[in-house]
Amino acid sequence: MTDYPQAPLPPLVVGSDPVRTERATRPSFVLTLVAAALVPVFAATVAALIASSSGFAMGFVSALPLLLVSWFTLFTVAQVASVRGARSRPGTVLTLDTAGLHSSIEQGDVFLPWPAIERLSVRRRGKFRILTFRLAPGVTAQSPGIHSTLPTKSFATLSKLGFQLGEVAIDCPLDTVIAASTALTGGRLR
Repeated sequence: MTDYPQAPLPPLVVGSDPVRTERATRPSFVLTLVAAALVPVFAATVAALIASSSGFAMGFVSALPLLLVSWFTLFTVAQVASVRGARSRPGTVLTLDTAGLHSSIEQGDVFLPWPAIERLSVRRRGKFRILTFRLAPGVTAQSPGIHSTLPTKSFATLSKLGFQLGEVAIDCPLDTVIAASTALTGGRLR
């Protein structure tokens, strides 16, 4: 049997899946919309009930905390809509090749060479899985081979928590990403 040189492995390009992302974030978005509608109605009801027995001033004062909560609820609706829109854009999320992991996220771009990644871990959040690329201890934005446009605080969070990839937001199975990581590192990452 003759040994043939192995062809280099092609890169795995992982894109976002806007339809699945919107479907997964719909319950929290609807819940915040319903809360934003019900809290002011509840505040008005409490104000009317207390005002009928104790006067207008007491009704207004008793409803004031609920009206403040309604403003915070409206702020939450705006934030959820913003995050939902940002995560629902089509595009490349992650590229894995023989050199390492390259990703463009909202905070900036990051390239992590394979030696900077210590291990993979998978956990469940609800019915979906999240893959985490755990960085080796002591890896910083200035470590050899790392290229990052992330702010210092964001990279510190990345070093602490790892690079996370949720299966709900990507256009290929999470098992494919795991298999590609294992193959590209010669079986070191599993």
